[in-house]
Amino acid sequence: MKAVVFVDVQNDFVKGGKLAFGYPVEDNAPNIIAFARQCREKGYMLYATVDTHSSTKTQDPTINEHNEYGYLHTLEGKKLPIEHCIRGTEGHKIVNGLVKDEDRNVIIPQGHIVDKPTFGSFDLLARIDQDFVVDSYGHTSRQSKYDGIGEKLDEIVICGYCTSICVAANAIMLRAKYPNVKITVRADLCGDVDEESHKAALKVLQMQQIDIEGI
Repeated sequence: MKAVVFVDVQNDFVKGGKLAFGYPVEDNAPNIIAFARQCREKGYMLYATVDTHSSTKTQDPTINEHNEYGYLHTLEGKKLPIEHCIRGTEGHKIVNGLVKDEDRNVIIPQGHIVDKPTFGSFDLLARIDQDFVVDSYGHTSRQSKYDGIGEKLDEIVICGYCTSICVAANAIMLRAKYPNVKITVRADLCGDVDEESHKAALKVLQMQQIDIEGI
């Protein structure tokens, strides 16, 4: 069984968004949506991460009702002072067609969508761990410890935005969690700040024994 992770395919990261990827030049979000539908038809387990921040309305860094600091008061906000993916905004939403198709058929189940306040997500690892059992050597077995699929995890496929930031962070975390599982990043279904950053990230991922497809 394959698990497929769609990293931060949100309106603020696609063309026209607040932090739209610069590379590739063309919009590849439609290709990501098409890929998700193909994966769903094949019966793969699909997951999505959602970059999630809170608006900085005042200079007061007090934690809000979501137990979050305003974005500009976080370390990320200080290093990248552009508010984006603010909870409740259009930019925070996953692009249309990825979670449900035009007939409202579910592509990615709601329980497999994970909000994350930073680049990598421990919640994503925990969610996948509920569906696939792993022994102390990082091998997966066919028996789930919960009510999961009870099948062997053969491969994890990852795509989304941005290659050198959230895609790389989650891919490397998954490599640490599953050292004996094939992990593949679809380079053609990723986007990054620029071509240099994209290619540098792919090189680092290859050094982590993560396969790259779609070059």
